[in-house]
Amino acid sequence: MSPDGYIRLPLASLNALSFVHLFSEGDDDFLQELRAQTVPACSAGFSEWKSDTSPPISLGWGWFIHSQSHRMLLAPDGIRSNVMLIDAHGYDLGPGKTSNLFCMWLNAFDWQGVVSMALRDSIAC
Repeated sequence: MSPDGYIRLPLASLNALSFVHLFSEGDDDFLQELRAQTVPACSAGFSEWKSDTSPPISLGWGWFIHSQSHRMLLAPDGIRSNVMLIDAHGYDLGPGKTSNLFCMWLNAFDWQGVVSMALRDSIAC
């Protein structure tokens, strides 16, 4: 843990971590924000996960359900985390690039099924 609150990790280290689902919830205000940005969403909300490490790594993101396909997708607002990814030389990649890399990493992570089960009775399209 750094004095600025970030846990610094190389991207390759993420594959060795396991995350547990803390909570997910729908958010009507967020849904309206996405629709105002012309995102074709019929439901939206947030999800929070953490690693089983010490100190724990926190990952949070917005999601939405696409109106036509009914697929659960990452919202365009990015990933929030207490991690700052670093390059091979130990330099920070920055919050924007870290968030973009987390988005790519999450595309290979099966989070949709867990979030859908957590929300099974509270979301509808």
